[in-house]
Amino acid sequence: MSGFGSLYVGVSGLRTSQDALNTTAHNLSNVETPGYTRQVVTQEDRNYSKIGNAAISSLQVGLGVEIADVRQVRDIFLDQEYRKEAGRSAFYQACYEVSYEAEGFFHELNGETYQSCLDSLWESIEELSKTPESKVNKEYFVLKASEFLKRSTAVYESLGEYQNNLNEQVVNKINRINELGNIIKYTNDKIVGVELGGAEMANDYRDARNAALDELAELANISYETDSEGFVTVKVEGAQFVNRDMVNEMSYTVDTTTGFYTPVWKHEGNAPVFDLSLEISTENDTNVGSLKAILMARGDHRANYTDIESLNQAVADGTMTKEQAATAYEKNIGYSIVMKTQAEFDQLVHGIVTMINDTLCMDEYAGEGNGPSAELFIRIGEVERYQKDADGNYLVDADNCYIPIEEENYIVDSKGDYHAVGDGSSKYNSLYTVGNLMINPAVLANSGLLEFKRINGQTDYNMADVMIEKWNGEFATLNPTEESKMNYSDYYTGFMSSLSNTIGVYQGIAEGQEKLANSIDSSRAEVMGVSSDEELSNMIRYQNAYNASSRYINVVNEMLEHLLTSLGA
Repeated sequence: MSGFGSLYVGVSGLRTSQDALNTTAHNLSNVETPGYTRQVVTQEDRNYSKIGNAAISSLQVGLGVEIADVRQVRDIFLDQEYRKEAGRSAFYQACYEVSYEAEGFFHELNGETYQSCLDSLWESIEELSKTPESKVNKEYFVLKASEFLKRSTAVYESLGEYQNNLNEQVVNKINRINELGNIIKYTNDKIVGVELGGAEMANDYRDARNAALDELAELANISYETDSEGFVTVKVEGAQFVNRDMVNEMSYTVDTTTGFYTPVWKHEGNAPVFDLSLEISTENDTNVGSLKAILMARGDHRANYTDIESLNQAVADGTMTKEQAATAYEKNIGYSIVMKTQAEFDQLVHGIVTMINDTLCMDEYAGEGNGPSAELFIRIGEVERYQKDADGNYLVDADNCYIPIEEENYIVDSKGDYHAVGDGSSKYNSLYTVGNLMINPAVLANSGLLEFKRINGQTDYNMADVMIEKWNGEFATLNPTEESKMNYSDYYTGFMSSLSNTIGVYQGIAEGQEKLANSIDSSRAEVMGVSSDEELSNMIRYQNAYNASSRYINVVNEMLEHLLTSLGA
């Protein structure tokens, strides 16, 4: 090799060491950058130059060094494991937050717990039983009934508003999923474009893509593959999402009745993204992603007591077994935190309202009174339900809901509301459900309409005593999955205990999943994270290599200068 060739060898050392120092400096400057992946320089020797042959081998001289690759240090298996567990953590964290919020509606409204309004109503009934003819006690009873209804309505409406909030979150998460899909597609194209020539690695674009995959994994269940060119194709919930040509964006349909959004795949003919009938389990990977958790927690309609009562009635009629009813409840209502809370809460309110009204208005409780008392709770816009036909029979069905006399002239919609056939000018909302109730204005104006006297003018203690007896007697189970009936007070206690247990279960799982995901992420960080101590050691190493190459060039330069000077002399 010529002397000038030796200079080129030294120059290759300078360039390689300088590039390695630049990479180290880049790592150090991104020590605190979220999602940054440490880069390492891989060096290799250049091709050798043959200068002759020896007896048993060729005579070759080296041509220096070059950088073979500047690669990211990642563990693809840890990435996959982290993204799966982070998705599960997000699923259970969302479930925990929704159940916690649902419980909060019962604990602090206007500075008092919902339990306090139940206790006050009970106390007013007790006072009424002592002196039912007392105007003061009647007015106190009406007041506490009004407070009970107002508080119940506020709770139920808050649950409905929260349901709407979850509904908006569904759209927001769908939009974010689509944004992440487009980020992945964009970075895919950039990576392939930069690396196609083999001149450099698009590591910063890879960081952006990995960050997008991390976030996407928290929103939905994903799987992905990387081809030989570095292009990543992504599936979301088993459907093709990002491919080489396009992003198959997630869309949604809108229920015209509820306004609820359902995620769908437009490229698959609006096929639903999620199959909510599948059992939630780790084995089946059906417990991954916050979008699914929010969708399940929201449910598909505004639940009320009829969602429970219809199943109980089916069991009573023999059209369903207890086990079938329990399964149907879990499938249609129990899977949703909000709907389960709505249905079980509304069953309590419906039970108390109809119990009080029945006691006041039905002849079997009025004894020898002057006829049924005025109805305390009435349906908004409805005629009184305690009407009689020509034969003296009440116009009520098995559920104590008003039914028009000519029933064939009406149809029942999915909510259980009666609509007149024809022009639809008459609509009978027949349910004694929260949101459809008010205190009878006539009773508010004159509590004396609550009759507690016999024909002979004597006070009738029987009606108030019946209320107390019914309040303390068997009322209902929480839902068809339960066996034991409870009284009204115990029902609410059991209802809140069930909700608290749900919170505890989700909180425990969420915390466990978060610890697992964080543990895996820590392992990832040990591989991909930047260690300042390690990078400083590399900097010293590359600096020494740079200095050595510089000294080598100086020596060769002095040698050449000496030769030229000597030959010139």
